[in-house]
Amino acid sequence: MTILKEPQDTRLRRLAEQLETPLYVYDGDVIEDRYRLLTSCLPTGFEVFYSVKCNPLLGVCQLLRQLGSSVEVASAGELLVALEAGFQPQDIIWTSPGKTQRELTMAVDHGIYSINVESVEEARLIGSLAIERGTVVQVSARINPDFQPAGAGLKMTGVPSPFGIDQSLAVDALTEIAAMPGLSFIGLHVFTGSQVLDAGVLVRTMEKIIQLALELSAASGLSLQFLDLGGGFGIPYFPGEQAFDANQLRLELGELWYRFKDRLSGMRIGVESGRFLLAESGVFLAKVLYVKSCKGTKFVVCDGGSNQHASSAFLGRYVRNNFPMRLLDKGELETEEVNVVGPLCTPTDVIGQKVHLAPPESGDLLVVERSGAYGLTHSPVLFLSHPLPVEVLCYQGEELVLRERGIAENFLRGQQSFQQKEVERAIHV
Repeated sequence: MTILKEPQDTRLRRLAEQLETPLYVYDGDVIEDRYRLLTSCLPTGFEVFYSVKCNPLLGVCQLLRQLGSSVEVASAGELLVALEAGFQPQDIIWTSPGKTQRELTMAVDHGIYSINVESVEEARLIGSLAIERGTVVQVSARINPDFQPAGAGLKMTGVPSPFGIDQSLAVDALTEIAAMPGLSFIGLHVFTGSQVLDAGVLVRTMEKIIQLALELSAASGLSLQFLDLGGGFGIPYFPGEQAFDANQLRLELGELWYRFKDRLSGMRIGVESGRFLLAESGVFLAKVLYVKSCKGTKFVVCDGGSNQHASSAFLGRYVRNNFPMRLLDKGELETEEVNVVGPLCTPTDVIGQKVHLAPPESGDLLVVERSGAYGLTHSPVLFLSHPLPVEVLCYQGEELVLRERGIAENFLRGQQSFQQKEVERAIHV
């Protein structure tokens, strides 16, 4: 549906009235702006691999493919979405610590560019699958280095973790993997952490990754065709947090590339991004059902909660404060301290702790900003069996429903009924 340009809040209210709440609304123009901003900061030839895990909507993936992104997947479901979105196998990498044989078979059969292996054992399994099919599979090795980034919201290296091959074991592991029949060893992958807001820290981390890659290449005698520098590009969620300085990234990464480009000549180099591209594009809308006071605390009870936006309820460790939120059309009123909760039967269903909102009333619309990444996809949607919310993309004057609202009957899909007589018959047999 084509809509003439209108103020954001007018659009949000209209969509909430037309499609009901809870509701996710994504601004595709913001996604495009963020993608173009990030790519403008990267040296010529660098690629962005969109991390599907942050928002696996088919329409979002299609938009990013149209913009020129490559893609990083972490499950069979994400690979199916990427292929359906039109990504070519040579633009797909797969990274996750627990790939099953069925998933690896799928990756092998589709011939994706790189399976980023996390252990020698995983590489051995991929090799056996390749031999069975009479093919050769490209793999890269994920390394858990001894360093970690300062200021990351969620650290993934430099500490014991299930991710990657320990740096101290890397040379022997790489040599063994490269010698395995059925495999073509092409590169290395390091992802140190997420939600980094200091561009200088991120560039210094990339420098360490490049140095490590060159050292491992020299020590193992293996040439590299591909280097995945990971990501971690952060966005500010609450007042006082610094915004990521894109100009600093552009300048310092350019200087870094100037120093290393000759030694990395001909190598495919990628960075991963999800949150930076998506978070600021989306809002979560919920309707205020009731307002009540209990033991000196005012509660705003909404029809959407942590089952559909777990990150705002502190169920993820990378955001340690309230998401920015407000009541629609009440921006000029004096505020008061409230707790914003959802409809679930648990005291953990608090999506806003001691937030300051305009005086709330039943029927108000709550807007949770910066909800485009790790919103619904990060949430325990089966808890209490509420239907999935509708998700809408607004882009260049068009509005597209990317996911229809669920219905209660969806929770019966795939289930088998329990019949006592059949059980008794089976026992007697």
